[in-house]
This record gives sequence, structure tokens and C-alpha cells, in this order.
Amino acid sequence: ICMAKSCPMTWLLEYYIRLKECDLLFSSAQCTQPEQTISHKSVDLKASRSVTCEGNQWTSLELSCTRKSFGNLTSFFHGRYEVNRNLFGDTAKPVCYKGYMLAGKETTRTCRDQGWDGRDPLCERMCQTLFHRWNVQLEDEPLDSYDYLEAVSYRCNKGLTLIGQSTLHCSEDGTFKPDPPKCFDGCPTPTIPNAKRIGGKSPPDKLGDAYIVCRANGWSPEPPQCIGKIEIISFINA
Repeated sequence: ICMAKSCPMTWLLEYYIRLKECDLLFSSAQCTQPEQTISHKSVDLKASRSVTCEGNQWTSLELSCTRKSFGNLTSFFHGRYEVNRNLFGDTAKPVCYKGYMLAGKETTRTCRDQGWDGRDPLCERMCQTLFHRWNVQLEDEPLDSYDYLEAVSYRCNKGLTLIGQSTLHCSEDGTFKPDPPKCFDGCPTPTIPNAKRIGGKSPPDKLGDAYIVCRANGWSPEPPQCIGKIEIISFINA
């Protein structure tokens, strides 16, 4: 029994080439026409596309394919793409301009056989929210969003002291800096048994510092204590 020999087709896949018509078995030398794939194109349009199955192997193929180009991605509103090339299989990373940030999850676009997949992302203005405390007021009406380096100013309610910076700026990471201020209503009058306030002078028989300062976290150092006089008792040996 005589059987026709076959020529392997797998080697053509390594060159991104497919065959128009082919049979795995050939009773004699026959010719087949390879063609480029959708994602690749011929390097030399004049190169021969024919190969012949001789015995159990193919003759040399002149056709050579390279990845197709689908054009550059243009910049989008308030942003651009970081991409090295624009060939099939390449990827593009969206980057917002300074002062803007991507809305939602970051997505990378890929060059497919029909062009770039996905769509342009949305870049929003940086700072979206403002810090609020019940006793801290904004100098102006708050906006829905703020541009990079745009400033806001705070003030305290009447009778309170502002601790920290009164003016904040929208930073690159989408937050206002420095940290928001606090409004301080002072320190309560310290109650010290057996003592009275006499200014900054030190009374006798005191334990601790007589002079304390009202700071953001309260009196510093801790208020002193007043103790009774210590009587010295002498002992006489009998």
C-alpha cells in the first residue's frame, strides 16, 4: 500500500502566515498559496507567496510578514497616551495632565486586529472634596471641584483661635495641603486644691511648675499641686 507523504503546517504559524487552500497529504508535488494574517502584512509585496511540498517538506518561503500599524492614538481631553509604538499587540497607557486625575479605574488600551480597543478615558479636575469641621468655616462658598494649585482659606467662629495654616492648596495627588486647621476655644481654668492664681510667680510649698501655657492640646506642663509644709523632726539618742 502506498500512502501520500505529508508536509507539516505548524512552521507557517511561527511567521504569522495562513494558507488559502491546503491538504495535509500530497500524492505529488503541489503548490499552495500562503497569505498574510489580519494582524500582519507582507514586508515585500513582490515576494513569492508559493511553496511546494516536495517529499515530506516544504520549499523555502519568500513571503515575510510583519506586524501591522493602526496609527497613533491622539491626545484626549486633559490627557495623553504613553506608548512606544502603534503596532499590533502594543499597549497604550492613559496619563492625565498635571492637575487632573483619571475618573474610575485605570484602563490600558491594546492594538488589536481591528485597531485600538476601548475608548478615551475621562480626566477630572484634581480636588473634589473639602474638609469640614463644625467650628471651622470657609472664607468663600465651596466649589464642586478645584484645579491644581487652587487655594481655599478657612477661618474660625468668633471667639475661637485658629491652629494651623489658614490657606490650603490643591496638590498633585488630589488632596488639599497642608493638613486642615483646627479652631481652639482655649484651656479650662485649672482647679488646684489649696492654691490660687498669682500670675507667673511661684507660690511657696508647690509641687510642679508654677508657670503653665495653654496649648492646642491643653495646659502644658500639667498644673502644679500644692502640698503642706514638711516639718523636720529631730531625734535625740537616749
